[in-house]
Amino acid sequence: MLQNSKSRFSAPRTVENRFSQIPTMVSEISKKITDFRQRFRKLVDNAEVFFEEYQAQYRSLALLKRKIDTFQEQLDRIDTYRKEKGKYPSIKGQPSTQRYIARLVAQQTKLEDEHRDLEKTINTARNERYEALDHLTDEILDLLDGHQIFGQFLGTIALSTPSPEDKVRHIRNEKYKPIYIAAVTIALFEEVRFKHTFEYSLLDNELKRLFPTADKFSLMANKNDSGNTVNLTRQPMPNDTKLAYRESILKPLAKAALLQSIGLHSPEAQQVLGRDRYRRLNNNERASLLAIIEKKTMDYIKLGVGIPTVRFDSREEKAAFIANEQKQLTFMVDILSGLKKTGHELGDLIRIPMTYASFLLSTKKDFDYREIYRAYDIIEESIQRKTNHPTHVTCFLKMMGRFPLGSGIYFIQEENGEIERAIVSSLYPFNVDEPICKQITRRQIQFLSQAEVVVSKKSNLFYAQSREKSHYDDEFLMTRYHGDFTWNAADLWESQISSLAFWKKDGVRKINGRYNPDAY
Repeated sequence: MLQNSKSRFSAPRTVENRFSQIPTMVSEISKKITDFRQRFRKLVDNAEVFFEEYQAQYRSLALLKRKIDTFQEQLDRIDTYRKEKGKYPSIKGQPSTQRYIARLVAQQTKLEDEHRDLEKTINTARNERYEALDHLTDEILDLLDGHQIFGQFLGTIALSTPSPEDKVRHIRNEKYKPIYIAAVTIALFEEVRFKHTFEYSLLDNELKRLFPTADKFSLMANKNDSGNTVNLTRQPMPNDTKLAYRESILKPLAKAALLQSIGLHSPEAQQVLGRDRYRRLNNNERASLLAIIEKKTMDYIKLGVGIPTVRFDSREEKAAFIANEQKQLTFMVDILSGLKKTGHELGDLIRIPMTYASFLLSTKKDFDYREIYRAYDIIEESIQRKTNHPTHVTCFLKMMGRFPLGSGIYFIQEENGEIERAIVSSLYPFNVDEPICKQITRRQIQFLSQAEVVVSKKSNLFYAQSREKSHYDDEFLMTRYHGDFTWNAADLWESQISSLAFWKKDGVRKINGRYNPDAY
């Protein structure tokens, strides 16, 4: 049990302390991502222990409680008889009723001690899981402040994925995926809340309380932001507002995103998966697995994390704490319950990032990296299929663009007509078909500056029309690129492309849009 109301669950957090430790150096952000992955892995390891033990523990707890109650019923009947008759009743087979009562009390006390010890064991483990999740979520939210850091965070994870040929690719991607989904979920919510009025009253009321005026406060508005027309109308969020916003909305949302598939690590899920957890499942197996994941994830959130046990100095403090924690727990449960419903305003906050991550961080054994360029189309088509909320989809696609952060493209440089390589480096493209990139070659020799380039649709070889209108003939393009006009940038990450150099930006963005094939 946590000691008292001075614990981290109730202690006031100064705004200065909360936001003073946010890393700004590229290398520090990469280290943070690695740290988050390792800590989430520990959380998963602990969840596996929970899933192995919790049902037996709660059965034992219930059995002990029933036995204690049975003894108490006997003692109550004896005491009622004594009060009514003025003497103890005769107990069949017992020479002394008082000695019999003493034995009942001793047995009951022993069971109560066992019940108390088991309850303490359960509560201690639950508090530890709560704190581990709470600390991890806090530090992720500390880092994700401003669209540039969001972009670098997501891009670094994407660029750190092993190649499709790597035998551990799917295993490593599985470890990164929950963190990636959580970050995309927060970014998506930041866009949706400006475009959508939530029917879910708990969320709607909190947003109105936190943002009572028409001010466009946003986590995505970098200080001294320049060159990004999408966010020019957004204002940096005051620290007091940011902290309250994080605690009441972003934290439970991020936790739900991190835990959305934690039930996958239960023994019941492992039985469905068998020895090969990455194999392709048939329809029956998939339906069974999804039902298990949903049930076990809810058990973990309610029983494995739940509301921490904390001692307080007053009943009022305790009541306020429990009410706030219950509200956040309800929010998390309702978000994940929304995943069962198509086009749900809460469920889609996580469902869309989950779909996107299934392309960017695929755990399929056989994977073609070119699949990541299909993610945009698949999510866009969900509007017609009515499987995702249209406002959520529109916000997501405008934010991410057609070309994922960290993906590689070929384009024709307008200055010299050469085909160059580039890597998508920023969120919020001006046009979803025209990514903001870092050019990494010049005259096909490795080159990297601090400026970014907006690659126009006309110059991007991804598009057939661009290839047709270029001064390169089809035979040359086919011979050189074999019909593949994208490339896997992760293959060069850190070996030939330094993350420190890649993420350095001077705020300059050149538009590569005036390419004229007739000039060459």
